[in-house]
Amino acid sequence: MAALKPKEYRRNFERLGNIREIVFGVQDGVLTTAGVLAGLSGAVSVRSQVILAALASTIAGALSMGAGAYLGTHAETAVLRSELDRVRRESEEQPYVVQDSLIESLGKEGLTREAAYRVVKLLSSSKDVLFNTAEEKLYGLSGATFGNAMVDGLLMGVAFLIGALVPLVPFMLISSVHAGLVAGIATTAVTLFLVGYIFEGRFSNERCPALAGVRFLAIALSAAIIGYVAGVLIAPIGAVPLG
Repeated sequence: MAALKPKEYRRNFERLGNIREIVFGVQDGVLTTAGVLAGLSGAVSVRSQVILAALASTIAGALSMGAGAYLGTHAETAVLRSELDRVRRESEEQPYVVQDSLIESLGKEGLTREAAYRVVKLLSSSKDVLFNTAEEKLYGLSGATFGNAMVDGLLMGVAFLIGALVPLVPFMLISSVHAGLVAGIATTAVTLFLVGYIFEGRFSNERCPALAGVRFLAIALSAAIIGYVAGVLIAPIGAVPLG
């Protein structure tokens, strides 16, 4: 009989938790850069200017997303740790309230009151075990809920950068602005379809993974079309002298 491997499972769950940063970063990088390319291609005819603007947007976006993810996770962790400390202090001051609440919680999950009482009595033989159980079952807080700010920031920034290169590289390799834009949008659509198909569809065991890919594809095409139309609409502004 195969034995459970809690530590291995926990590490695996933590890695899966980082999928959010990867998917969000790649999606935002692809869509932002595709939108910039589409918008500028509709407003600017000089290819080098479009590329420089897209590169500047890519660098700024990667730094901004990475810093935002780092600061967000850091702030969230600080708040959660503060709340966890407050809950621990209250639990130590009123352990009987924790015990009664656990008995009630276990009862709602299907145990008889007598069985729940015996379980809580066993847990109460160790103060740390009792409080750790209460933190998880009653408050939904535990050390495992804390993210790693540095890891989240790096993943988000790198994922954004990789996503941004998807439409940008074909655009840079093709001399024609419009042909490069078409190639960039095509790679954007394919990439987002695959991201949705793999991460949301396959990893989550969705009945029809292709639907997740189609959702990403629809977003990509919508962003590109709207960006291009916006660029065409604002193009006349550049011809109006200022001052």
